[in-house]
Amino acid sequence: MTTAFDLATKLGDEIEQFPLGQCSPSDDPNFQYAYSAGFRDIARRFVGAVKRIGDPDLTDLVSSLNLDVAPYIAHAHDLRSELYVVIDALREASSDPSYGEIVASNSAFLNADLLLTLKATPKSKFDSSKLVKMCEELNDAYARGNYITAVLLLRAVMNHVPPIFEVKSFRELVAQSGRSLKSILGRLEDEARPIADLHTHMTIRKSEHIPTKNQIEPYKAAFELLIAEVVARLEGEQSA
Repeated sequence: MTTAFDLATKLGDEIEQFPLGQCSPSDDPNFQYAYSAGFRDIARRFVGAVKRIGDPDLTDLVSSLNLDVAPYIAHAHDLRSELYVVIDALREASSDPSYGEIVASNSAFLNADLLLTLKATPKSKFDSSKLVKMCEELNDAYARGNYITAVLLLRAVMNHVPPIFEVKSFRELVAQSGRSLKSILGRLEDEARPIADLHTHMTIRKSEHIPTKNQIEPYKAAFELLIAEVVARLEGEQSA
Protein backbone atom coordinates (compact mmCIF):
# COMPACT_ATOMS: atom_id res chain seq x y z
CA MET A 1 0.00 0.00 0.00
CA THR A 2 1.07 3.61 -0.52
CA THR A 3 2.14 6.14 2.10
CA ALA A 4 -1.11 8.04 1.47
CA PHE A 5 -3.11 4.87 2.10
CA ASP A 6 -1.29 4.19 5.37
CA LEU A 7 -1.81 7.79 6.49
CA ALA A 8 -5.51 7.70 5.58
CA THR A 9 -5.93 4.47 7.55
CA LYS A 10 -4.17 6.00 10.59
CA LEU A 11 -6.28 9.16 10.42
CA GLY A 12 -9.40 7.03 10.01
CA ASP A 13 -8.59 5.35 13.32
CA GLU A 14 -8.16 8.78 14.92
CA ILE A 15 -11.54 9.89 13.56
CA GLU A 16 -13.24 6.85 15.07
CA GLN A 17 -11.48 7.32 18.40
CA PHE A 18 -11.92 11.10 18.64
CA PRO A 19 -13.78 11.80 21.93
CA LEU A 20 -16.74 13.70 20.51
CA GLY A 21 -18.89 12.07 23.17
CA GLN A 22 -17.16 14.14 25.84
CA CYS A 23 -18.88 17.25 24.51
CA SER A 24 -22.64 17.74 24.19
CA PRO A 25 -24.87 20.30 22.41
CA SER A 26 -25.70 21.86 25.78
CA ASP A 27 -22.07 22.63 26.58
CA ASP A 28 -20.52 26.09 26.36
CA PRO A 29 -20.12 27.22 22.69
CA ASN A 30 -16.39 27.75 23.16
CA PHE A 31 -16.06 24.20 24.47
CA GLN A 32 -18.00 22.89 21.48
CA TYR A 33 -15.86 24.91 19.10
CA ALA A 34 -12.65 23.46 20.53
CA TYR A 35 -13.87 19.90 19.97
CA SER A 36 -15.39 20.63 16.55
CA ALA A 37 -12.28 22.44 15.28
CA GLY A 38 -9.98 19.66 16.48
CA PHE A 39 -12.12 17.04 14.77
CA ARG A 40 -12.39 19.12 11.58
CA ASP A 41 -8.60 19.39 11.28
CA ILE A 42 -8.21 15.61 11.44
CA ALA A 43 -11.06 15.16 8.94
CA ARG A 44 -9.42 17.53 6.45
CA ARG A 45 -6.10 15.69 6.67
CA PHE A 46 -7.97 12.41 6.21
CA VAL A 47 -9.77 13.61 3.07
CA GLY A 48 -6.51 14.94 1.63
CA ALA A 49 -4.79 11.58 2.21
CA VAL A 50 -7.72 9.69 0.64
CA LYS A 51 -7.54 11.85 -2.50
CA ARG A 52 -3.80 11.23 -2.82
CA ILE A 53 -4.38 7.46 -2.91
CA GLY A 54 -5.58 7.99 -6.48
CA ASP A 55 -8.63 5.74 -6.31
CA PRO A 56 -11.45 7.49 -8.25
CA ASP A 57 -14.12 5.64 -6.28
CA LEU A 58 -12.71 6.78 -2.92
CA THR A 59 -12.27 10.29 -4.30
CA ASP A 60 -15.95 10.35 -5.27
CA LEU A 61 -16.90 9.36 -1.72
CA VAL A 62 -15.08 12.32 -0.16
CA SER A 63 -15.60 14.96 -2.86
CA SER A 64 -19.11 15.87 -1.73
CA LEU A 65 -18.22 16.18 1.96
CA ASN A 66 -18.58 19.59 3.57
CA LEU A 67 -15.53 20.03 5.78
CA ASP A 68 -16.47 23.50 6.94
CA VAL A 69 -17.90 22.17 10.18
CA ALA A 70 -19.96 24.72 12.09
CA PRO A 71 -18.75 25.29 15.68
CA TYR A 72 -21.32 22.96 17.15
CA ILE A 73 -20.70 19.41 18.25
CA ALA A 74 -23.79 18.05 16.47
CA HIS A 75 -22.31 19.03 13.10
CA ALA A 76 -19.08 17.20 13.94
CA HIS A 77 -21.11 14.06 14.69
CA ASP A 78 -22.88 14.39 11.33
CA LEU A 79 -19.53 14.67 9.53
CA ARG A 80 -18.12 11.65 11.32
CA SER A 81 -21.12 9.53 10.29
CA GLU A 82 -20.35 10.39 6.65
CA LEU A 83 -16.65 9.66 7.11
CA TYR A 84 -17.45 6.20 8.47
CA VAL A 85 -18.51 5.18 4.95
CA VAL A 86 -15.07 6.10 3.60
CA ILE A 87 -13.28 4.42 6.51
CA ASP A 88 -15.22 1.21 5.87
CA ALA A 89 -14.20 1.32 2.19
CA LEU A 90 -10.55 1.77 3.20
CA ARG A 91 -10.69 -1.27 5.45
CA GLU A 92 -12.22 -3.37 2.70
CA ALA A 93 -9.44 -2.23 0.37
CA SER A 94 -6.71 -3.04 2.90
CA SER A 95 -7.85 -6.67 2.95
CA ASP A 96 -7.49 -7.00 -0.84
CA PRO A 97 -3.89 -7.88 -1.80
CA SER A 98 -4.50 -6.76 -5.39
CA TYR A 99 -5.87 -3.34 -4.41
CA GLY A 100 -2.73 -1.48 -5.49
CA GLU A 101 -2.88 -2.96 -8.99
CA ILE A 102 -6.61 -2.23 -9.23
CA VAL A 103 -6.07 1.41 -8.27
CA ALA A 104 -3.26 1.79 -10.79
CA SER A 105 -5.57 0.46 -13.51
CA ASN A 106 -8.73 2.34 -12.49
CA SER A 107 -7.05 5.66 -11.78
CA ALA A 108 -5.53 5.96 -15.26
CA PHE A 109 -7.80 7.29 -17.98
CA LEU A 110 -5.23 6.24 -20.58
CA ASN A 111 -3.40 2.95 -20.11
CA ALA A 112 0.04 3.62 -18.64
CA ASP A 113 1.83 1.29 -21.08
CA LEU A 114 0.23 2.98 -24.08
CA LEU A 115 1.20 6.38 -22.71
CA LEU A 116 4.82 5.19 -22.41
CA THR A 117 4.69 3.94 -26.00
CA LEU A 118 3.40 7.32 -27.16
CA LYS A 119 6.15 9.07 -25.20
CA ALA A 120 8.80 6.83 -26.79
CA THR A 121 7.59 7.47 -30.34
CA PRO A 122 10.44 9.16 -32.26
CA LYS A 123 9.86 12.63 -33.69
CA SER A 124 8.77 12.66 -37.29
CA LYS A 125 6.73 15.27 -39.14
CA PHE A 126 4.84 15.86 -35.90
CA ASP A 127 6.09 16.68 -32.42
CA SER A 128 4.06 14.62 -29.94
CA SER A 129 5.45 16.27 -26.78
CA LYS A 130 2.37 18.43 -26.22
CA LEU A 131 0.08 15.48 -26.83
CA VAL A 132 2.04 13.44 -24.28
CA LYS A 133 1.75 16.26 -21.75
CA MET A 134 -2.00 16.54 -22.27
CA CYS A 135 -2.40 12.78 -21.77
CA GLU A 136 -0.31 12.88 -18.59
CA GLU A 137 -2.37 15.75 -17.21
CA LEU A 138 -5.58 13.97 -18.20
CA ASN A 139 -4.51 10.89 -16.22
CA ASP A 140 -3.55 13.04 -13.25
CA ALA A 141 -6.83 14.98 -13.28
CA TYR A 142 -8.89 11.79 -13.60
CA ALA A 143 -7.04 10.09 -10.73
CA ARG A 144 -7.59 13.11 -8.48
CA GLY A 145 -11.28 13.34 -9.29
CA ASN A 146 -10.90 16.63 -11.18
CA TYR A 147 -13.42 15.62 -13.81
CA ILE A 148 -14.05 19.07 -15.28
CA THR A 149 -10.35 19.35 -16.06
CA ALA A 150 -10.29 15.77 -17.35
CA VAL A 151 -13.15 16.18 -19.82
CA LEU A 152 -11.73 19.48 -21.12
CA LEU A 153 -8.36 17.83 -21.69
CA LEU A 154 -10.12 14.98 -23.51
CA ARG A 155 -11.65 17.51 -25.88
CA ALA A 156 -8.29 19.29 -26.25
CA VAL A 157 -6.65 16.06 -27.41
CA MET A 158 -9.47 15.50 -29.91
CA ASN A 159 -8.83 18.96 -31.33
CA HIS A 160 -5.06 18.44 -31.34
CA VAL A 161 -4.57 15.19 -33.28
CA PRO A 162 -6.46 15.53 -36.64
CA PRO A 163 -3.40 16.74 -38.64
CA ILE A 164 -1.67 13.42 -37.86
CA PHE A 165 -4.42 11.80 -39.95
CA GLU A 166 -4.23 14.48 -42.67
CA VAL A 167 -7.61 16.01 -41.81
CA LYS A 168 -8.59 19.37 -40.31
CA SER A 169 -11.11 18.31 -37.68
CA PHE A 170 -11.97 15.36 -35.49
CA ARG A 171 -15.32 15.05 -37.24
CA GLU A 172 -13.46 14.52 -40.52
CA LEU A 173 -11.30 11.89 -38.82
CA VAL A 174 -14.41 10.02 -37.71
CA ALA A 175 -15.94 10.25 -41.18
CA GLN A 176 -12.91 8.77 -42.95
CA SER A 177 -12.36 5.94 -40.45
CA GLY A 178 -13.31 2.35 -41.17
CA ARG A 179 -16.70 1.10 -40.09
CA SER A 180 -15.69 -0.38 -36.71
CA LEU A 181 -13.38 2.47 -35.73
CA LYS A 182 -15.91 5.05 -36.91
CA SER A 183 -18.53 3.87 -34.44
CA ILE A 184 -15.99 3.96 -31.58
CA LEU A 185 -14.44 7.35 -32.35
CA GLY A 186 -17.91 8.68 -33.08
CA ARG A 187 -18.71 8.35 -29.39
CA LEU A 188 -15.99 10.84 -28.61
CA GLU A 189 -17.31 13.34 -31.14
CA ASP A 190 -21.04 12.84 -30.51
CA GLU A 191 -21.08 12.20 -26.75
CA ALA A 192 -17.84 13.22 -25.00
CA ARG A 193 -17.43 16.53 -26.83
CA PRO A 194 -20.94 17.80 -25.94
CA ILE A 195 -20.25 17.01 -22.28
CA ALA A 196 -17.05 19.07 -22.42
CA ASP A 197 -18.90 21.86 -24.26
CA LEU A 198 -21.62 21.84 -21.61
CA HIS A 199 -19.16 22.38 -18.78
CA THR A 200 -17.30 25.03 -20.78
CA HIS A 201 -20.19 27.18 -21.96
CA MET A 202 -22.93 26.83 -19.34
CA THR A 203 -23.12 29.95 -17.17
CA ILE A 204 -23.49 29.88 -13.41
CA ARG A 205 -26.88 28.91 -11.98
CA LYS A 206 -28.57 28.97 -8.59
CA SER A 207 -27.93 25.25 -8.19
CA GLU A 208 -25.12 23.32 -9.86
CA HIS A 209 -24.37 19.63 -10.36
CA ILE A 210 -20.65 18.86 -10.23
CA PRO A 211 -19.58 16.31 -12.88
CA THR A 212 -18.70 12.85 -11.63
CA LYS A 213 -16.58 10.00 -12.89
CA ASN A 214 -19.68 8.51 -14.56
CA GLN A 215 -19.73 11.32 -17.12
CA ILE A 216 -16.24 10.64 -18.47
CA GLU A 217 -15.38 7.02 -17.65
CA PRO A 218 -17.45 5.52 -20.52
CA TYR A 219 -15.03 7.09 -23.02
CA LYS A 220 -11.82 5.51 -21.73
CA ALA A 221 -11.90 2.70 -24.31
CA ALA A 222 -12.58 5.01 -27.26
CA PHE A 223 -9.83 7.40 -26.16
CA GLU A 224 -7.36 4.54 -25.79
CA LEU A 225 -8.11 3.35 -29.32
CA LEU A 226 -7.66 6.91 -30.59
CA ILE A 227 -4.20 7.16 -29.02
CA ALA A 228 -3.32 3.71 -30.34
CA GLU A 229 -4.19 4.93 -33.83
CA VAL A 230 -2.05 8.02 -33.25
CA VAL A 231 0.90 5.85 -32.24
CA ALA A 232 0.43 3.63 -35.28
CA ARG A 233 0.41 6.67 -37.57
CA LEU A 234 3.49 8.24 -35.99
CA GLU A 235 5.42 4.96 -36.09
CA GLY A 236 4.34 4.41 -39.68
CA GLU A 237 5.68 7.81 -40.70
CA GLN A 238 8.97 7.07 -38.97
CA SER A 239 9.45 3.82 -40.90
CA ALA A 240 8.34 5.31 -44.23
